[in-house]
Amino acid sequence: MLQGEEFVADPQQPVRSDRLDVPAGAPPDRLLAVGRPLPHALDLAGDAEARITAAADAPSADWAVRLVAVTPRGTAEPLAVGITRSRAPAGKRTAIGVPLGPLYRRLPPGVRLRLEIAGHHFPAHARNPHTGQDPLRATALRPSRRAVDPHGSRLLLPVADPAAPIRTVDPVEEITR
Repeated sequence: MLQGEEFVADPQQPVRSDRLDVPAGAPPDRLLAVGRPLPHALDLAGDAEARITAAADAPSADWAVRLVAVTPRGTAEPLAVGITRSRAPAGKRTAIGVPLGPLYRRLPPGVRLRLEIAGHHFPAHARNPHTGQDPLRATALRPSRRAVDPHGSRLLLPVADPAAPIRTVDPVEEITR
């Protein structure tokens, strides 16, 4: 983990969905974890999910999880994003599931996986005002302090079995279905 076991989700300065860079030197606005370089190619095939144990000091908290592949050259490529709204009591540590959707991708050796857990993913998702009000009609926005337990959190990836037989599909059959 690089930063952000504790961070502030501020709707005035949300984590952007249209940018993959991470501000350096600023107070943490997300949890940021990066894995070691992959020693060999990794095939992902199926649904991914993040299961996090976390707390927010707000009556309504969005948890945005973004998975990114970082190439050996340092280029970031988005793999998956999921967002879940929690209405757990403020300050209560809660188990939260965040579906990331299907992943069908071969990652070459040397790629590092970067996981980000944030309170916003704007403009793709409306900012949560952290007041319990409807995000589209809220007039007041307030920051929310967050804490993520990295030891109680997991990233579940659909790693394909390299020994499994490859199933071929006739494109004509798929198109005419």
